[in-house]
Amino acid sequence: MRLYADGVTIDPAEPRYQFADWIAFTARASSAVSITQATVFYQAGSALPVGQPADRFVAAPQVDLSATIVFTAAKPAAFSIITYWWEVTDQAGSQQRSELRTLKYIDNRFTWRSLEQDHARVYWYQGDSTLGASAAKMVADTLPRLQQQLGVEPPDKLDVYIYASLDALRSAVELAGRDWLGGQARPELGVILIAVPPGPNAETQLRRDLPHELTHLMMYAAAYPRYDAAPAWLDEGLATLNEAEPNPAQAVALQKSLDTGQTASLEALCGGLPSDATAVLAAYAQSRGVVQQIIDAYGSTGIQALLAAYRDGASCAGGVERGLNTTLAGLDLQWRAAQGAASGATTLVKGLGPWLLIWLAVALPLLALVFTRRRDRGMERRGDGGMG
Repeated sequence: MRLYADGVTIDPAEPRYQFADWIAFTARASSAVSITQATVFYQAGSALPVGQPADRFVAAPQVDLSATIVFTAAKPAAFSIITYWWEVTDQAGSQQRSELRTLKYIDNRFTWRSLEQDHARVYWYQGDSTLGASAAKMVADTLPRLQQQLGVEPPDKLDVYIYASLDALRSAVELAGRDWLGGQARPELGVILIAVPPGPNAETQLRRDLPHELTHLMMYAAAYPRYDAAPAWLDEGLATLNEAEPNPAQAVALQKSLDTGQTASLEALCGGLPSDATAVLAAYAQSRGVVQQIIDAYGSTGIQALLAAYRDGASCAGGVERGLNTTLAGLDLQWRAAQGAASGATTLVKGLGPWLLIWLAVALPLLALVFTRRRDRGMERRGDGGMG
């Protein structure tokens, strides 16, 4: 309880809530004169504050206040920090505000188990402790590599929440319809959300999605306060490159887009990746290839130079010019030339396939005869030497 000016006290209680449905606030307020009005306010993250008048109460010097907010279109983001406070008005017209308090808005539809190790707190609700231990170890193994790659310190603590299904994850972060997306990083909160269904593929899914989302979180730290200025092809390309278990469907989608001439320009991937499932798989692979090309040519220094440029507010093209001393179009053309060379070699091999088989059918017996004769002559020379 806290005493405010004019003898007013406001004592808020811990809110109750049902994730994605409602949140209920209560408080007790006292004053020397009757309290006549009260409103509760809450603010989720950086969103605008939302106010709700208290339920009807009888004016008195001491009142119990309550207000329930039912979520409709606007809902707090999952795992965001909710700040809340009360404002009351007494009969004399004096207005007072309570102290600010906070609540972590966890998805309480599930009973989470937890494991804390080094930088990570891992939460899961289905599966045994092996899942939590594997995730914690993967965080510990991945963060040093990202630190070297991006030149930034990892956060003191980060929270990893592992959902047991994609549907459960998507219902939490409202990503329904984006079937290609299996995780989300909330870097401003130090939170990672991934879906790892129990079963034989759980470890593969974990090895793919957790390093990916960890990269986003570390990219946020490296590009802060202008993380949004970093182009999508750099952010997603580096995240995809760091996956410990690459997704083969991405390479297939990329080859198809190259074959049909539908590969997006690098400029088109500055602001975001496509929403179409096939196109986005190709874009992930394309972004990965461009980032790999940068690392091959410039090392981690090139990635850090790009991030420094975007951190200073450079445009997508301007960051490439400043960080790599080339143009965005030039970077794109260089990557396409490499794909064309690889594709040309593959096409040549495919085109010569029947002739290569005929040639090998004729040449292999002749080569075998030549090697046999050379071997026999070698044995003869070794025999001569032994006799001498």
